[in-house]
Amino acid sequence: MTTSQTPTASGVQLDKALADYLVIADDGPAVDDVRARRTPERRVRYVERRATDQIERQLQWDELEGACLDAGATVRLLVLTAVSHGHAAHVARREFAAFNAALRMGDEIDRHLQRGARGWLAIRIPDGSSDGELYGDYEDAFAAQEQPEACTYFPISPLCPWTPRMCAEHLEFMTHLRHGCMVYGRPTCH
Repeated sequence: MTTSQTPTASGVQLDKALADYLVIADDGPAVDDVRARRTPERRVRYVERRATDQIERQLQWDELEGACLDAGATVRLLVLTAVSHGHAAHVARREFAAFNAALRMGDEIDRHLQRGARGWLAIRIPDGSSDGELYGDYEDAFAAQEQPEACTYFPISPLCPWTPRMCAEHLEFMTHLRHGCMVYGRPTCH
């Protein structure tokens, strides 16, 4: 007899349907990251599929939230929609990296705008960092980069400030464009 349901083993759901997951993440800088001056990364400590029963869901939340409060100020409980435990951990790390990249990009733009500077800026798409220089035009900015294909280039001016949201949306768009997953101006990956 065949069934259309995906079988489960030991309570593990084997199909890839979206579900809510509770993720305990530590956003504090790791000692190794600080020493090596690397970009901080979110460390995922625990992932659990969110219960479907309302009472069980509240008990689950209270238990995990208590664990986060006991662990310290940099540990937080997140609710993420994903297809698996591993996907939920990946989404948590990706969101943290995207948030920090947008902050870094905004800080770099603001640093130049505070001086009233104008010119072309090269921002690294993966982490929002820059070489710190302003260039006269696109060609100069592009030529000065070690990995020019990994950067986005745009003019900045005190007349056109960037918001954190603009930075986040620009980096997300450029990431999708760089990976080739854009169709009709919309990303096809998640």
